[in-house]
Amino acid sequence: MKLHFVLLAPLLFCLPVSAQQSPPAAPAEVETAGLRIRGLAFQLDSPPADVFAHDAAGDGSVPGVKVDVKSYLNHEFSGVPIKGDNLVFTRTADPAGIKDSANLIAKTRLPAGFRRGIFMFLPGTGKAGDPPFRVLAVDDSPKAFPSGSLKILNLSPLAVSISLEKEVFNFKSGETRVIEDPPVGPSQSSGMVAKAFKDGEWQKIGSGVWPHPGSKRILQVLFENPKSGQVELRGIRDIAKP
Repeated sequence: MKLHFVLLAPLLFCLPVSAQQSPPAAPAEVETAGLRIRGLAFQLDSPPADVFAHDAAGDGSVPGVKVDVKSYLNHEFSGVPIKGDNLVFTRTADPAGIKDSANLIAKTRLPAGFRRGIFMFLPGTGKAGDPPFRVLAVDDSPKAFPSGSLKILNLSPLAVSISLEKEVFNFKSGETRVIEDPPVGPSQSSGMVAKAFKDGEWQKIGSGVWPHPGSKRILQVLFENPKSGQVELRGIRDIAKP
């Protein structure tokens, strides 16, 4: 027995150090610099087909990133490297395209700390020298747009109120607000009435039933129809997880 111990002991001390220690922990994920972009066409009869996003502060050596502009929202996004806070959208990946007005689609300035969002492509101003489209950056981070919420954008020139069951939510022109866990009735849906303040009075612009978003998120956009001049409301369901 003593001989056995003498023979085995050296072998134990010769085991590799790695076999005597726990495996190292996996490195923590590091968020890369840049943007997560999802393109959304709104009020556009003919959305731009080829769209490339460029960092306006780039040195001209980095090609633009292709951005798909869709009429709906899903989980697909484009990752855009960016150092500044201004984006330029053109019809070509060539960095030189940002200085060519014929290739220009739109420009936008990002809010401070903006890292991911829905880039809503809208009709341009129509003024001479302005880009053919406008882009509104909508923060879709979990903090700014949590699961089970409504994000309401009042893009109309009028003040608007939306009643959900017995609660009333007022929106100034240009205001964006999130309604977390909106009020519902017994059927897990909200009776909705929308009104716009026009000609000195509140005028009804729509009504219906809004189901609770559940684990999803829903954009509700108020806008002025350029043909009728009336304020309208359109919902867009976001099936992507925050």
